[in-house]
Amino acid sequence: MKHKPFYILPFLFFSTGFSSAQEQPIKIEKDSVVLSTSEKHTALLAAYINYQKARGDYRIQIYSGPLDQTEALLENLDESFAEWPKSIDFESPSFRLRIGSFKTRLTAERNLIAVRKKYPAAVLLKPQLIKNN
Repeated sequence: MKHKPFYILPFLFFSTGFSSAQEQPIKIEKDSVVLSTSEKHTALLAAYINYQKARGDYRIQIYSGPLDQTEALLENLDESFAEWPKSIDFESPSFRLRIGSFKTRLTAERNLIAVRKKYPAAVLLKPQLIKNN
């Protein structure tokens, strides 16, 4: 019983440390909350945003072959995929028809299932980092 104050003493030190860590100013604006952050946090957030922009998206490759056949397939592309972005990319030695732009793999795989009903050879392409020159 006489050691009871020694059990309470460390608890008091830790609780005062945690309570002072929560005294960061908060601004409340209309429909948003703005926390003031240090320059390190701001720099880290900016680096993360730049990485997300440069990361690219998942794409679905429908066809790989000669340019004339790739262009013909692009013109006859199914109407259900008409709203997706389309591109013909050249990777030696052939041209590739790619559609879609999906942020997550889950969304891309769900759409790949629908595409494979019409184009069984379709494959999912992982995002590649976009190089800034």
